[in-house]
Amino acid sequence: MADKDSTAPKRKRPLGLKARSAKKANTQVTEQGAQQVNDFDDENTATVMLRGEDADEIDELEGIFDSALEALSEDQAEKAITLLRGTIHESDRLLRLNDTEKESKMEPRFYFIYGSALYGLAELSPEIDDRDMYLELAQHRLEQAEEIIGEEPFAWRVYLGLAKVHMEIAAEADSESSACSGIQRALEYLKKAIDALKATQAEEAVNEETLAAIDLALSLADSQRLPEQAAAKLIGWGESNARLLAENASSDAKYLLARALWLRASSLIDESDEISDREEFTKLLSEATELLDGIESCDGLLLLGEIEINLGNVQEDELDMESKYKQAVATFRRAQEKGEVPEQFIQFIDDFENE
Repeated sequence: MADKDSTAPKRKRPLGLKARSAKKANTQVTEQGAQQVNDFDDENTATVMLRGEDADEIDELEGIFDSALEALSEDQAEKAITLLRGTIHESDRLLRLNDTEKESKMEPRFYFIYGSALYGLAELSPEIDDRDMYLELAQHRLEQAEEIIGEEPFAWRVYLGLAKVHMEIAAEADSESSACSGIQRALEYLKKAIDALKATQAEEAVNEETLAAIDLALSLADSQRLPEQAAAKLIGWGESNARLLAENASSDAKYLLARALWLRASSLIDESDEISDREEFTKLLSEATELLDGIESCDGLLLLGEIEINLGNVQEDELDMESKYKQAVATFRRAQEKGEVPEQFIQFIDDFENE
């Protein structure tokens, strides 16, 4: 299993949104007539799209949050962190204003944005002070959205947000029982999210988001941040849902199912590299190999190559073992043509070819 990634974006000084009067001074109009706001220092300029003349403060808050998500999708982590901080500070301001005026609860969209920004900042800045507090507050704000969400079209996003928060809190739990309880709660929210999606979205969108949720679950299970029993819950959920989608011959679903099977097989290997059940181990990896047949993505090939190495490790005949290793080398070579190959696989190729 992969080690937890220790790299993280550098922390930035918290940056709040400037006064609305100053915001107007920095407002520009694009050729299409949409407003933009450059609401940050030149060093970390972040352009925020406003929602037109009829936009209210929640619309503008959503514009900042959406810009953070866009920056994240473009691998601009520093910019995303800056925008998430801006989202949180603006949410605080709106909440204080609402409390001062003694108005009713804010709309569910507000609590969703607020909670999602808190979670996003905790995820992007693992070294942040009081990270647990950010996660707990994210849970609280998302639960506030859940209380009043009803059948809004974006309800699934609230449930998915709560699933992510519970996963992360489970990964930080100090006991196996707490971790298992957190993962179970997360899986309940994942089911609610998918059910809500099915009620409001087309099948293609449902499948796409389900695959993303499976990938999320398997990634955490593979991170070595959870006790074995909690990780097994995520793997089992991922496997069963990927199997349903794989019936439609989806290559992404087949890849994720193969990945789940590989993680199940990996759990049979102890710290001394001994396999507790060789027959089950071989069966799981053989099925995973069949699923990966014809998948030519870099990730698919890397997974196939790693599986071929492990199938080689359990061969009793040396010629059969060498044959599997040779297949793995050829698979990793194909992966090199698609993208980056981890150093340990490069080393395996060198060792095999130099023997």
